[in-house]
Amino acid sequence: MAAFLLGVALHSLAPFMRFATWSLALLVAAGCFAAYSSKRRAVRLIFLACSCLVFGVWRFDATIPETNQLFWLNSAASFAGRVTSVSGQGKKAAYTIRLERANGAVVRAPGEKLVAKTGGVELEVGARVSFVCTVKIPGTFPSNLERRRSLARKGVWSECASASGVQTLEPPSLLDPLTWLARWRKALTERIHRALPPDEASLVAGILYGDTDFSAELNEDFKRAGLMHLVAVSGSNVTIVVSVCLALALGAGLRRRQAFWAVAMALLVFVGFVGFSASVLRAAFMGWLVILARHVGRMARTWRLLLMAAAILNLSNPWLLAFDPGFPLSFLATWGLLAWTPIFSRWLERVPSALGLRETVATTLGATLMTAPYLAWAFGRMSLAGLFTNALALPLVPWAMLWGSVAAVWGDWPGGAFATLPAYGLAHLIILISQASRLAPWLDWRVPKMEWVMLVASYLWMALWWKTLSEKVESENGAVDTDVSALGLSDSSDSDFSRFNLIPR
Repeated sequence: MAAFLLGVALHSLAPFMRFATWSLALLVAAGCFAAYSSKRRAVRLIFLACSCLVFGVWRFDATIPETNQLFWLNSAASFAGRVTSVSGQGKKAAYTIRLERANGAVVRAPGEKLVAKTGGVELEVGARVSFVCTVKIPGTFPSNLERRRSLARKGVWSECASASGVQTLEPPSLLDPLTWLARWRKALTERIHRALPPDEASLVAGILYGDTDFSAELNEDFKRAGLMHLVAVSGSNVTIVVSVCLALALGAGLRRRQAFWAVAMALLVFVGFVGFSASVLRAAFMGWLVILARHVGRMARTWRLLLMAAAILNLSNPWLLAFDPGFPLSFLATWGLLAWTPIFSRWLERVPSALGLRETVATTLGATLMTAPYLAWAFGRMSLAGLFTNALALPLVPWAMLWGSVAAVWGDWPGGAFATLPAYGLAHLIILISQASRLAPWLDWRVPKMEWVMLVASYLWMALWWKTLSEKVESENGAVDTDVSALGLSDSSDSDFSRFNLIPR
């Protein structure tokens, strides 16, 4: 799995070039080396690693369309396709459309998706539409290359800035689950916004299911305060889904093995509802692997689950590794929790454990340490304010999720002013904590964009540092737990739902 990810990473250095010939040459060279070597076990391992590395390069290569597959580029053409997702609202809304026909010809994968702006014509997810547009490749110039990479990871290789003649050929199918989930999400968001002021409503929706329709000012405050992870759906949300669904299933009389399938289905519905973002996929997939390991009676080692989740998700979409910041940040933060939290917890023995303060500080330090180099490399920015703001905001998040759910259900029914008051108070308090970062702007570091060599060197140095410290802590105080039980993943009985915790946020 590590060799496969290395192959994906190597191709990511030149993402728009095709290396199929080089992949075959490497595979032949690896095979020849295996045939003439005498150390059989070593040869098998080397050949397997080389083969997986080549497979990673090939898998990335397979996502790049041939030029002749995008025959509709740079000229006015008529299109027909089905809407798969929408971002933005009103005239700024951009629709991702899976193309079926272009100028009457059948469109074949890959390169079948297109992003189109309809100038305010509203389309529904799942509807089959037609339109006319002049389509171009996004980000062909170096200054816009980042946008081209961002769209490519979604399978989009062309975009339409202004579509005309937009028509709905077929309404969404009544049996399309994505359509129902999109409608449900939209209705729930509108209900929360009717119950709470705009900023508080956006924060509650973000905490519950990652809907980050923030104002520009609030968005900057959360970035400066290092609190954007609060509105990135991840482990804590998955924990709640699994815990509640497991409790309901077992309470309804299902056996644990039957409850496994109910929880797995609930996770699938949850991922479809909140959207297929990197952090959601990582958390949901790791959560599913944990309950799968319990289902088949195997020990779930979190390090292995982390690597397996990364490999399988990149097998599905190799563009996630280098071009979706949420993906590496999610894994690095989890790595920081696993590797550094036990060490920091021992260093912070004098910090009070009341209200989970010591644990919060230790996990914040671990996640911040592991994500800082990547943030500097990807964005040229690091926020140290999160070391302080997280200690104040994180204890409020579970309560904000609870009362935010009440506000979402209650909406604008009579008595809503009282029922939604706790959600408003908690959300407003978190916003005030984010605004407090304005008092220390020097904690928001703007750093020169580092090269990828420095990024790799930073993590190699941290790995060596961690190895030295963990060995020292192990010799003094016993082994540092890095398995599932260290994260509260074990439960001793079928009825003990409260201990069924997944990866922390």
